[in-house]
Order: sequence, then structure tokens, then C-alpha cells
Amino acid sequence: MAGIYLHIPFCKQACTYCNFHFSTSLHFKEELLGALCAEMKLQKDFLNGEVISTIYFGGGTPSLLSAADCRLLMQALRENFTIEPGAEITLEANPDDITAGKLTDWKAAGINRLSIGIQSF
Repeated sequence: MAGIYLHIPFCKQACTYCNFHFSTSLHFKEELLGALCAEMKLQKDFLNGEVISTIYFGGGTPSLLSAADCRLLMQALRENFTIEPGAEITLEANPDDITAGKLTDWKAAGINRLSIGIQSF
């Protein structure tokens, strides 16, 4: 089973327990998204055409991305990899980022599973 992990390193605040790379500034968000899309293109043959069964947007806090950002990344994934119909596509989300509008947008972008971080309660 092949899967893809995309690290989205943006957070609203620094959590004392976190050991992952992150930034509390979205200043370089556009550059990071562009770099992720470019890397997908560079790595499209890495899996030798194996079908992708799972995609995971982790972080950081990927739920800080806009709907347009999610659509951009999903489009790049679809252009460069074969994604299994019904693949599990997960987005890590903080509870305070979840709104009815964002749920609708994430679903429209192809996100079909949330990993909700409750460690910040």
C-alpha cells in the first residue's frame, strides 16, 4: 500500500510538547505550497506508478490552510500520482479551526477524514 504524507508546518502558536518543525508565521505559505507542488512533480515516478491508497496532511496544523490551498495540493497530487478511488485522505485539524464552511470546503477538495487534535484542550 502506497501513501503520501505532506507536512504543513504552520501553527497558530507554539505548543511546549511539540518536537516537529513548525512556524507560527504564514509568511512563507505560498512558497511552501509551490515547493510541495514542485516536489510532487519531481517525485512522480518514485513509486513506479503504484496506486496511492492514503494521503495524510500532517503538521503543524494543516487546518490553517485555506480551501484554495487544499484544492491546489489535491490537484497537484492528482496530476502527479494515481490515487485509488475511495483513498483515505486525512487532514489534521485543531477543533477551533473547524467550521461548517471549512468542512464543506475540505470535502469538496477531496478530504474525507479528519484527525482532530485534542492535545491542545
